[in-house]
Amino acid sequence: MQIAVDFCQPFTLDHSNIRGRFTRLGPTVQTIIGQHAYPPLANHLLAEIIGLAVLLSSSLKYEGLFTLQTSSDGPISMLVVDVDSDGNVRACLRVDEERLTAMIAKEDGGEDALRGQVQKLMGHGHIAFTVDQGNEHDRYQGIVSLEGETLAQCAESYFRQSEQLETSFKIDVHRGDTNDDWWVGGLFLQKMPVSASGDAATPEEAEKVAEDWNRSTILMASATENELVDISLSSHDLIWRLFHDEDPRVFDQAQLQFKCRCSREKIEGALGSYPLEELLSMREDDTGEVGVSCQFCNTRYGFNEADLRALKAEDPEAGAQKI
Repeated sequence: MQIAVDFCQPFTLDHSNIRGRFTRLGPTVQTIIGQHAYPPLANHLLAEIIGLAVLLSSSLKYEGLFTLQTSSDGPISMLVVDVDSDGNVRACLRVDEERLTAMIAKEDGGEDALRGQVQKLMGHGHIAFTVDQGNEHDRYQGIVSLEGETLAQCAESYFRQSEQLETSFKIDVHRGDTNDDWWVGGLFLQKMPVSASGDAATPEEAEKVAEDWNRSTILMASATENELVDISLSSHDLIWRLFHDEDPRVFDQAQLQFKCRCSREKIEGALGSYPLEELLSMREDDTGEVGVSCQFCNTRYGFNEADLRALKAEDPEAGAQKI
């Protein structure tokens, strides 16, 4: 039997009234990282936030786009991941490599000591969760400060503060022997309401819920990095191995893959808002083109003089002159 990679597996722990997700990502993360030349520490954070975004997006019902984005004042000042409702993922980041190199040189233990240290690598800032379902629906956004040693801890803070839901993550990033060999394995647990009616729990019910939650999170924490990223261990086997006493139940997997939403047509639409003279002045000396590169996939779109004039051909103000 062929075991899937690049998936998110929903499950419930019926004994404990907890819902969960398990994701394992390889080729998707490798493709995203391979399109850039980010430093390893930046790639580690990028891989972590991709896993986090997949887990979060899979817990929502939406038709459109889920975006997880950070903004901060550290050497790694931005991370952004898009996951659409069809399972297409793309991601990128912004890093000041000089500041990062200087930080590594000053740190006792160097790169190893900084791995996963969100507050040092990213500084002060926030992480935003956005769901965009198009013009017919209100855009939802939640924001929380970057307070935690890992991005997963930041997300846990958001759910405690804004959603008042006990939520726990375990995300491990594995780097193989080569620069582009990256794997992510992640687990997500969330406590469900005691009763659908919303009635307050009795003291006995509250005590049981707390015990079930503590036991389940301890079991989740016992998962090793190797188990999370081992493609020879199926999602069903891992969930059963960890939670067999919690009456686990699994549902259909969601498949994931890298896909960028950039296109030449979208770039043309953006360039079309500039006057022709300004577009012509933006041409690069070596190519004679206006070159626009997608920050997500690094695809370059080139527009020569004929292309630029064609963009403005139907613009009645393109040839107008001031008097």
